[in-house]
Amino acid sequence: MSYLASLLAKLEEKQEQLRRLNTCAGQLGSLQGEFAQNKPLVHDPELTNQTWKGSLANKFLNIREEMAMEYDDISNVQLSQSQSTLSSKIGQIQSEIESLYSSIAAERARLARLAAAEREGDGSIG
Repeated sequence: MSYLASLLAKLEEKQEQLRRLNTCAGQLGSLQGEFAQNKPLVHDPELTNQTWKGSLANKFLNIREEMAMEYDDISNVQLSQSQSTLSSKIGQIQSEIESLYSSIAAERARLARLAAAEREGDGSIG
């Protein structure tokens, strides 16, 4: 029975991991959308030649452009890679759960056969 108990405990652990990963994936997707919506804020407030000019203004605009490129990298590459990694891990955990279900079914069948054999053996001895 201890093998079956360990399989059931492992199944419960994997189900909890899957639940947490699914929650994380949903939150990450939501945050990615919010992050993308806020990209235009990198260019706020808008600065024109009439509001600000000179070498400091040019440096500031260059910094803004670098920020915009980094924003794109985070939004399009890093967050997408994180989602992909999460999806892969979710798939892996789901496969492990399916395998555990199979192992549990096989162990229960084995235990049932042993119990049946013991019952048959008890009846023939008496």
